[in-house]
Amino acid sequence: MIPDRTLQEIQERLNIVDVIGGYISLRKSGQNFKALCPFHPEKTPSFVVYTDKQFFICYGCGAGGDGITFVMKHEHLEFPEAVEVLAQKAGVMIPQGTGDNSSAAESSLLYRVHESAARFYHELLSQSAEAQVAREYLSKRGLESATWQTFLLGYAPQRWDGLLSYAKAEGYTPQLLERAGLAIRRERGEGWYDRFRGRALFPIWDARGRVIAFGGRLMEEAPEGPKYLNSPETELYVKGKVLYGLHLAVPHIREQDFCIVVEGYMDMVTPYQHGIRNVVASMGTSLTEAQVRLIRRHTRHVVIVYDGDYAGQAATLRGLDLFLEAEMRVKVAVLPNGTDPDSLIRHHGVEAFTGVLRECKELFDYKLGLLTRQFDPRQMEGRIEICQEMLPTIKRVPNAIQRGDYVRRLAEILGISEGLLWTELNRVRLQSSSSWRPAAIADSSAAMQEPAMSAEELLAGLLLEDPSRAEQLEGRLESEDLRDPQVRRLADWMLTRWRSGSGPKDYREFLNDLPRGSGEWENRLARWLAAADTVEEKDRVWEELLDRIHTNLQRASLETLRASIRQAEEAGDEGKTSRLILEYSRLVKSNTASARKT
Repeated sequence: MIPDRTLQEIQERLNIVDVIGGYISLRKSGQNFKALCPFHPEKTPSFVVYTDKQFFICYGCGAGGDGITFVMKHEHLEFPEAVEVLAQKAGVMIPQGTGDNSSAAESSLLYRVHESAARFYHELLSQSAEAQVAREYLSKRGLESATWQTFLLGYAPQRWDGLLSYAKAEGYTPQLLERAGLAIRRERGEGWYDRFRGRALFPIWDARGRVIAFGGRLMEEAPEGPKYLNSPETELYVKGKVLYGLHLAVPHIREQDFCIVVEGYMDMVTPYQHGIRNVVASMGTSLTEAQVRLIRRHTRHVVIVYDGDYAGQAATLRGLDLFLEAEMRVKVAVLPNGTDPDSLIRHHGVEAFTGVLRECKELFDYKLGLLTRQFDPRQMEGRIEICQEMLPTIKRVPNAIQRGDYVRRLAEILGISEGLLWTELNRVRLQSSSSWRPAAIADSSAAMQEPAMSAEELLAGLLLEDPSRAEQLEGRLESEDLRDPQVRRLADWMLTRWRSGSGPKDYREFLNDLPRGSGEWENRLARWLAAADTVEEKDRVWEELLDRIHTNLQRASLETLRASIRQAEEAGDEGKTSRLILEYSRLVKSNTASARKT
């Protein structure tokens, strides 16, 4: 958790024009700046940076927010990472421990114990006589000693307390090793024992090159352990958020502007040793949104390499649709049956692997070819099955022209009219399409079809523009009176801050209290602020908005009472009907009196 005071210091030191101007070309337009939006294709600038309020908005795609939001979207970073980038620019130190739990300091300790374990295992591989079996295994797999160094390969001794004893001498406790997933508490008796024993080890790094876990291959068949063993998920290591070898591959991915994704450790290490270095491994998992985000930070072009016998299941390809949602171009390369990148290179040379890469197919073509072999497109049942698999893929393609081409080609192959396919495509509902994808990548047509600004939203914009207006809400409007849940949350936050005597300076203090990442809040706040910026007689409009919200609230109350009266009449409850009619009459008179006063 980054302290509010740190965020505020960063925001005070950095002008949003300088932040955004470091990424795109800005042109002065009155007191603000305009540019072509970096988040969607356009020919006429619709991206505006408001200098006085320190926010941006794109009137084409709806993206908006503060400087942190921009860096998150442009660099494809999580909130803490974007703050780190801006903290460096501003010369602000981010505290390592905040609050009572000092989670950052605890994480730092976990990183250090992993690094220490990696050095211990690597030194054993290089120097220990008992590691001869691991050295022979790695040599037999074609790995050179220089590669051992690059990947910090290691060996876990066939002892119950090899790492535990070393860690104790280094000042690390067994409890810490247990938290790191490196030691296991004994079920019977007291004490712990090493998780990895008698294995060749592959350290697993995060995107910043820090060791966070290990994968181990058993050197001798043993009844008490599996052939392959990975660290459990821990505070540092979540399998679906990591790509093996990414920290080494990043400069090569950026240089060549595409990323090769394979499955296992050796499938990444062997190509890397042979000069193919823009490669990462998913470690056997189906691709996740988090992994797609990691890749998209560095390129929008991906080649997925599947084993020949693995690629037979169409369901495994559904995860690749995530690349389409992220506006990435994804291709699929299929290896000969019975091979993987590691074995293909070792037995047939690196040229065989590069040849497979050259023959890769677009995801649409590959998936359609796979399905037409699995289901008979001449039969109605087969065409339905193919459509059920292909239409969600097409639905996730952001570009309308490409979507139309895919529909046309699918119609030709299946012998179905394009109109029918479009009808079915419009019925497709995607479950994951909005869970992480930045709103800035959405179709601009959808953003332009948003409903007109409501009275509550415009009120929210004026409140964000001038937080001191929160005092004017007291006694006149409660947050519960607002229908829009996000406006209600803003009003409640502003009223709470005003009542506590710590009213905010500007909208960014509210934004800093919100969950970041989806872009939903940032986009709405930018839209509200932009609308407020167009208002000239702000005080008069503010009063009119309060009156309009009260009127809408009274109308809603009357409508609710009318519905209740109808229900009571239908139920034959004369007593309840009379009470409700009396209440309705009193409310009408009260509203009339209020209207006369104004």
